[in-house]
Amino acid sequence: MYRILVLCLLLCLGFSFERASAQQAKKDITLIEGISSPDFGYVPSFIARAKGFLASEGVDLKIVVMRATVSVPALVSGEVQFAVHGSAMTAAMKGAPLKVIFFTYNTSIMQFTVRPEVKRPEDLRGKVIAISSPGGSQDQATRLMLKKLGLDPDRDVKLLPIGDAKARVIGMETGQITGSANNVDIAAELVRKGYKIIANSSEVYPVPFSGLATSDQFLRKSPENAKKWLRAHVRALLLMRQNPDEAAQIAAKELRLDRDVAREALRQALGFMSADDPGGSTEQGIRLQIQYSAERLAMDPQTVKTSDVADFTLLREAQRELGIQCRGGYQCQPAGR
Repeated sequence: MYRILVLCLLLCLGFSFERASAQQAKKDITLIEGISSPDFGYVPSFIARAKGFLASEGVDLKIVVMRATVSVPALVSGEVQFAVHGSAMTAAMKGAPLKVIFFTYNTSIMQFTVRPEVKRPEDLRGKVIAISSPGGSQDQATRLMLKKLGLDPDRDVKLLPIGDAKARVIGMETGQITGSANNVDIAAELVRKGYKIIANSSEVYPVPFSGLATSDQFLRKSPENAKKWLRAHVRALLLMRQNPDEAAQIAAKELRLDRDVAREALRQALGFMSADDPGGSTEQGIRLQIQYSAERLAMDPQTVKTSDVADFTLLREAQRELGIQCRGGYQCQPAGR
């Protein structure tokens, strides 16, 4: 009788465990995020996943590298749930049902890095400059920095779409590429190898940066899943500010960086992040992005509403649930509401 009772108890426990596991598996959802390059531009996603912030929300996040020419149609079709904001925002200005919902930085952070033999900006004439993809934020930042250096990006240099940062670095190391605009971690690594930084995009392109967009359909049909993703990412931003050493260690491991490079990159990155509005941006910043993109599209920026390209409704809800009252940002509620 005792053996029978023990066996029944074990069977019941096993059934309960299997049912609990099945229920947990049913709760988990897989979301796909397309990024242009695995670097500090999108480090919150890697931190949120590695630290377990996404798992605690029941989200299994798959991060894939893809070009803008692929990510925008993938967003519209629902094949991916999140993708880089630059090209998505440009597409939204032309009527695509897409919205930016999150920004990592309150200004661009690209640093124009060149090979050691470049002594002055004039040495770039006739040379190949790598960009991620035409029309994206990295392309716009590159053009503005070239203009500040006294060069015409359409006449004085050859802009070559080459994809992610890894491909740009390989091109520079093999001599096929003379320069490129890179995020702080890639630039810091190149400087250690003797390369030079000759311009910083924050001086000429002060727009919200490293944003992620989603589709109107996803926001409408899966707002809770979008908010889970947002909560995890806001928590990652908070960790970067509150515990930079731990965040740098995670970044070093996830992005395969030297720890000293990761620490320096994080130190620089914190200077571009908003303490009052993690994940958000001001309407002025978004309008400036619209203006730059409109110039490239030969559009009147006044025909584009901020709400046509950005929706921070769920971000604001996620912030409040984490005890954050944003100040001065787009769609922030006045204090006390």
